[in-house]
Amino acid sequence: MLRHTSILASEIYQNLPSSIENYFDGTFWHWGHVEYILSHLSEENRLPLPKVIACDIDKKILTKWLEFTSARTDYITPELDTYANIDQITEKYGLFDFMLLDLGVNMEHFKDAERWFSIKTDAPLDMRFRNDAKIQAKDIVNEYTRLELEKMLITYGDFSPKTSEYITKGIVDSRAKQPIQTTFQLSNILKSLHFNQKKIAVIFQVLRIETNQELIQLEIFLKKFCNCLKWGGRCDIITFHSIEDRMVKLAFKALSEEGIIKLINKKVIQPHYTEIQRNKAARSAKLRIVEKL
Repeated sequence: MLRHTSILASEIYQNLPSSIENYFDGTFWHWGHVEYILSHLSEENRLPLPKVIACDIDKKILTKWLEFTSARTDYITPELDTYANIDQITEKYGLFDFMLLDLGVNMEHFKDAERWFSIKTDAPLDMRFRNDAKIQAKDIVNEYTRLELEKMLITYGDFSPKTSEYITKGIVDSRAKQPIQTTFQLSNILKSLHFNQKKIAVIFQVLRIETNQELIQLEIFLKKFCNCLKWGGRCDIITFHSIEDRMVKLAFKALSEEGIIKLINKKVIQPHYTEIQRNKAARSAKLRIVEKL
């Protein structure tokens, strides 16, 4: 099984609240942050260790964790759900001292051909985190109207209206001849429109965000999380996309101005250059932390 390298783990640990009894990890992925935090709490004799609610919408991830590790299982409770349902999860487990969202995509999704995320592997255009979700990426590519596709590219990819219209025309003209079913089909269409690999990757990212409704999930969480934190509890969110970071920044700022939370870091925390050297995926990571008053 491929291991996902967790980003900004040290910075998160250094900014933990003084006491943690109930810890919510909303994007459990490969348990890297949980593993790091529990190990360091144990080493520093900060006992008892917190109860961790390990939430993820990807059943395969949670199943693999249960298969591949026996460490810390006394402290970790897996929860197959989206972090957007934080209010329902809180009703089940109680208020939290610490919440963490890592909004980066697990590297397994790109490197495992069965996950259908990579543009380097010819596979069905699926891109779902949750296998039982109704909408796949191919449904969006083949069934969205021109206007819907253009809006998606502008909103999630920061493409100009003119470029979005150009991309959409290429996709719509191609699907009229033959349904677009695989990653290579879509990639070749975009190459024929003279987009390089970097731009194609952005378009695929846009498609993944739309398939999984990622920004809608984040928006819902940002409206709910404060009511699920204890006084003095902290919420950490790592973003990798400029739109995600803007959403988090504005939500935190509004709550701060209302006197509900305080900003622990007024300036965004980014990885040290040495971490970026070890892990190139860290280069766009941004961490924001708030504490409930």
